[in-house]
Amino acid sequence: MSRIHPISADGLDLFVEAGGSPQHHEEVRQYVEKMFAAGSMRPEWCFVIEDEDKLLGRVAMWTLPDMDKPLDLVLLDLHRHKDYLADGTLLLRRSLEEARGLGTDKVGHILDAPPMQPQWQYHQDERAALLEKIGFTMSRETTRFEWRNGILPSVPERLVFLSLDEVGEDAFLEATIRVSEGTLDREIQSEIEEYGPEKAGRELFELERHLEHEPSWWHLAYTPDGDLAGLIMASKNPTSPVIGYIGVVPEHRGKGYVDDLLAMGTQTLRDAGAEYVRADTDVRNTPMAAAFRRAGYSEFARRREYSVDLTK
Repeated sequence: MSRIHPISADGLDLFVEAGGSPQHHEEVRQYVEKMFAAGSMRPEWCFVIEDEDKLLGRVAMWTLPDMDKPLDLVLLDLHRHKDYLADGTLLLRRSLEEARGLGTDKVGHILDAPPMQPQWQYHQDERAALLEKIGFTMSRETTRFEWRNGILPSVPERLVFLSLDEVGEDAFLEATIRVSEGTLDREIQSEIEEYGPEKAGRELFELERHLEHEPSWWHLAYTPDGDLAGLIMASKNPTSPVIGYIGVVPEHRGKGYVDDLLAMGTQTLRDAGAEYVRADTDVRNTPMAAAFRRAGYSEFARRREYSVDLTK
């Protein structure tokens, strides 16, 4: 009978070896060690499934640094055999029970195509079927973009940029709510419909605050006559420099201000030493995708984001 258990503090070898691709073991090890150091993963959040001392698979819970509740499942990997789906079901249910016990209301999991480090998610149709069997639904699909040592987009001088420490958190929170109005992002729109614009905006703002950033990296942009035009949150997640959130208020859309904001965010991270910058945008948000391409970003992947509600 299959047995599922978390690893011990010195059990990283076991977790790494539980994956099905030996050629990727070293990069998985380096990733997990980095996540341990960042506070995004913990040994007791890393589960393996085995049968009579034969390793069958693994999964880990992940969160943003300084958060106590898991947000996502990562590094899901199962050895392919006749009980593949059954073992996967047991493994995911155990990890979701642990997440629920830690007070998590919703858990996510992503599928990137093409498969890439550190998760190397091959057999994506089977992975999606397993997630759906457990109760996950796809919350959105995104295009993933990257700027890497290209021509640095110049920041036009038609907007006035003020940093977070200059405007204060209240002004930034209010701006987050305003730029989210009429969003083309499926997940953010769903949260606005469920929670209302103020609560959804606050939760988005608080989530972004857990990404590494300096107050001088986040900016509100104003027109010369003092109207709020938009915002840009340039940050670093535990693996990459990112455009965390970017948006233009409804009354100033269609004027190309998104290009100014994106240039400012990219330059901010480049000045902070970033050699590349990544960003995701909903596949429905074609204006934002066009802005990334104009700024010299290139598409490198598609991502399907799944989530399951643990309160039901």
